[in-house]
Amino acid sequence: MSNMVRHIIKERFNSPDKRPGDFLDQALNDMASEKFLTEDFIAELSFGILFAAFESVSTTLTLAIKFLAENPLVLEELTVRV
Repeated sequence: MSNMVRHIIKERFNSPDKRPGDFLDQALNDMASEKFLTEDFIAELSFGILFAAFESVSTTLTLAIKFLAENPLVLEELTVRV
């Protein structure tokens, strides 16, 4: 599943004229302004969002904490905003 998401990201990144304008496209557009957004991060996040739709709250929170632990700049930005 993760490889499929990565393949879609590469396709959309290489063909900006064929983007449907969904979450994935917005994330790819934001890569220019947000340092923490990489193709790998977007792939993991997309997989996490799909996974969260099927799993319990505790599993989703665990995944969110994992992403924050792996991306301290995002955690720092969230801390400042709160």
